[in-house]
This record gives sequence, structure tokens and C-alpha cells, in this order.
Amino acid sequence: MNGRSSLVFTALVSPLMMIFVLLPRAHAASDPACAKNAAELRKGPGKQFPVTWKVGRYMPFLKMDSKGQWIKVQDLEGENHWARRQDLSSQISCVVVKTAVAKLRKEGSPNAPVAEIATVDRYTPLKKLDSEAEWINVEDETGRKAWIHESQVWKPVKIQSFDF
Repeated sequence: MNGRSSLVFTALVSPLMMIFVLLPRAHAASDPACAKNAAELRKGPGKQFPVTWKVGRYMPFLKMDSKGQWIKVQDLEGENHWARRQDLSSQISCVVVKTAVAKLRKEGSPNAPVAEIATVDRYTPLKKLDSEAEWINVEDETGRKAWIHESQVWKPVKIQSFDF
């Protein structure tokens, strides 16, 4: 190449290279998962690690990583734990109460009568059955059904992270 061709080539390639350098890099998506039954979460991927939390059936998480038969999960507080693969399911949709106390209703309305389970405390896991507008139809681990306002729960959603 002569001097002029070299400058033209550099002028064209440099902006293209900058686009590739500045493009965000996607990381693996975090998928939602629910505890199928009561489960012990651990500090690391194995039974030799200490238990960090004992959770009830339907506790929701985001799957972050895996190692063998263990899945690294993130809870509603953003803390990481390890759960046995067999204790989790992606086939169940679930939520957890994030407010100190949540009122449950017989129907999806603030004016509806209070449900059989009138209130639930923070960290109560619930299976999601259905939703209408801002209300979620849920079931507790004993099979009792009610409606809860979506502002009172944390529900894991699939996320994709990017680095710039």
C-alpha cells in the first residue's frame, strides 16, 4: 500500500474497531427457579459447606451458575447460595413476600374480603397460579389459595447482563 491507501485503510478500520471494542458483551442469562420442597442452601457447592439458609417449598431464586449437581442461586436480597439441582425447578412459578406483612384477599382487589390466610410475613414463599392486572393468585405450601398485590412480593425474572 502506498501512504495514501494506508491512511484511508486506517481511517476506515479504526472506527469499525472502536465499535467492536465498545459493544456490550452479554453474559449468561439468570433464569428463575423455585424450591420444589424445603431445602438447605449452602455457602458452596457441596455438603461440606455450611448451611446458609433453610427455605420452604416455593422459595424463588435466580440461577447464577452451576457446578456439577449444585446450582448457585441468588435470593431476593441479592445474596448468593448453593442449592442441590434436584431441589430446584424451573417448571414452577413462584414469588416471596418482600414486605414485613402482606394482606391476602379472596379476589384480586383491595376491597375483596380477606382470604382464609389473612396475612403472611416477609420471606413467605408462594406458588404463583395466575395474575390479573396488579394482583397475583397464589397458593401456599399447604394448598390454600389467595390473591396478593404484586407490590408486596419479589418474583424472579430472567435477566441478561451486559458489560460495556
